Amino acid sequence: MSDTQSIEISKLEKLRTAWLPAVEFLFGEAAPEAEFVGFEMNANSAKPVALFDNEKAPYQYKIQMPARSFSNDVMLLADVIQEMVRGLFPAGEKDYQTTSLCEGTVVYGAIMAIKQVFGEESVDSYLNALRENVPAYYDAFSYVAVLLTEDPQAIKKLRSVQPLLYKVKKEDFDTANVEINRKVKDILLLTFRA
Repeated sequence: MSDTQSIEISKLEKLRTAWLPAVEFLFGEAAPEAEFVGFEMNANSAKPVALFDNEKAPYQYKIQMPARSFSNDVMLLADVIQEMVRGLFPAGEKDYQTTSLCEGTVVYGAIMAIKQVFGEESVDSYLNALRENVPAYYDAFSYVAVLLTEDPQAIKKLRSVQPLLYKVKKEDFDTANVEINRKVKDILLLTFRA
């Protein structure tokens, strides 16, 4: 590993350590099966991705970060936070279906971090870029924002019933005592397609 990569990985680990309490405060602790084992750099990747390389521990994961994340502090924070939130409910099994609820939660976490560190102007810029370039993520974020406006503890409540958020079903909303408009609930549970 080069000195540059070593410095970048150290920066990523510090970011993760600093932000993990905030992420867990918003969305609850990681699922018991989840096991984060470190960061890895990839100069050729376009976006961060969780790598599940251990067949004996299907929820053990590394976060592979693209080198381009380090070119912009807002993007770096967003990328790290998004993967940290995904790590709360890692999807190690093959052919799983993520939902708008999952992806909206991931973006919501990033937006809250950007707002806290960089302010409203950066949030507006990030959301505008999201709306223009990947509207499916913007829409998922919007519906999760509606959910969390109605019940700020909704994600924690749902995860207390089903820690792996992408496995949440309609009946889990009732079990978790999360009341939300039926149309919003249906949209949140749709298979996510970006």
